[in-house]
Formats: sequence, C-alpha cells, structure tokens
Amino acid sequence: MATFFGEVRPVSSRAYDEADDDDDLQGITYDVRIELTKGGNNLSKAEALLISYGALATEFCERVVAGDGSEEAGQVYVEIEKPVEGVDTGDFHARPPTPSRILVTAGALAVCCTSEDVVPPVALQFVRKVLGLVGASCPTVVLSSHHYGALKGCYSSLGQENCVVYSLCSPAFTYVPVYPRLPQPAILDSVPAAVLTESLVSGRPCVLYPAYTETFSTGELDLVAGTFCRVFQSNPLLKFQSCLQLLKSHHAHRPRDDFDRYT
Repeated sequence: MATFFGEVRPVSSRAYDEADDDDDLQGITYDVRIELTKGGNNLSKAEALLISYGALATEFCERVVAGDGSEEAGQVYVEIEKPVEGVDTGDFHARPPTPSRILVTAGALAVCCTSEDVVPPVALQFVRKVLGLVGASCPTVVLSSHHYGALKGCYSSLGQENCVVYSLCSPAFTYVPVYPRLPQPAILDSVPAAVLTESLVSGRPCVLYPAYTETFSTGELDLVAGTFCRVFQSNPLLKFQSCLQLLKSHHAHRPRDDFDRYT
C-alpha cells in the first residue's frame, strides 16, 4: 500500500497576507473632528438621523432626500494624524480629504452623507462623533450601497427592484423594517457595522438597509432610488416622506432580464 502522496510544498496564505496588511494599517492614527455651522443648533432637535454609506446611497441622500431645501449643519473631517512610512496606499495623486456633510431638512431630519475618506479603521470613531450630535433616543437609519461581490451567497431581488436589499436592526428598534432580515452568510463592515455596534452598546434604536447592485457608478442612481424611497413609507422616516425631492434621472429603468444576469 502506497503511503507517499507527493512532496509537501508551502503555499502563500491569503489570510496571512491580509493579516499582514492589517498589521501595517494599525500604525496609522486618524483625527476626526466636526465643524458645525449655524444650522448645527438644530441637530439636538432632530427626530431621526439618516446616514449614507457608499457612492449610490450618498448620492441618493444628497439629491433625493436633502436636495436644495436642506440646511448645512456642519462637516466631519477625517485626516491621517500619524502616517506610516513605506505603506503603499495606492493613491498616486494626493488630494485633499473630502469632509462628510451633515444636513438638516425642514422636517427635522438630520442627514449625514459619508465621504469616501471614512475608511473601515476609523469608522467607529467617526460614528461615535456623528451619533453624539443627536439624542440617545433618536432613531438612526443607515442606507448603504454595495457591490454584489460583498453579498456572500445567491440571493434574488424582490419584485421588480434593480438591486438586492435587506435589513438589520438593533434590539431597541421597535418598528418593523421594510425589508427582510439580512441572511447569512453576509458581511457588513465599516460605517454600517460601526453604527450597529455602537447602537447595541448604548441601547440606541437603529436599522440598516444594505442594498447590493452590480455597479459602483454614481451615474446609476435609478438602480437604488426606488428601493430607498420605500424606506420612507414606513417609520421612523414616514413623517419625512414629503421632503423627498423629485428624482430627475437621465438613465432609463433597467430591463428585468439585464438585472437577472447579476443575481
């Protein structure tokens, strides 16, 4: 009986490589600061907080929710305080960091449009700053947009929607979410995960609505607009439904068979 199965060769571990990358990033520290404007005085009176994460979700909050009728309440800046020498960030062209805008609508809805500079290592620090602007009982809603690659498993869309969307909420959230619970295995990280974590620890009511599409492009807002508008047909955002702006999309609604190629 043969007992030799061949030569043992060491191979590189993907997990090991990723762990090394994480170790390198641990040396970077970030400074998160908030600069409030005159409109920031209304944040303590906000009846709900809406946080966007991802290009499409942020464009929806800026164009459809906030629009031109909102008031600038402040900006959240995230800057590298202690860079690590020799770490390749992949950014060949240095650019000034983009702050996250905080807006307040006429209906007392606070909206935080998260900048792309809010990276996962600083997400919890960022979220604590933002949540500290509103009351502890103020319900928080997170709209996030992700690529299908982040959704582990094969899930189909609901109805005629152009994306797959689910929900996650904290125990203190007493309303019924618009969409079903996010199935496993599925992973949320960065700002959405930080909001849920902080809400669990501090007993805050929050609900997350992650939407998964086949694109990252901000020119495809129609992929998520209908899905996110449905969130305003239920509490805690029902009272703010009238603040939604008329969506003027230059892209036709995608045909069903085109969407099915990605599910």
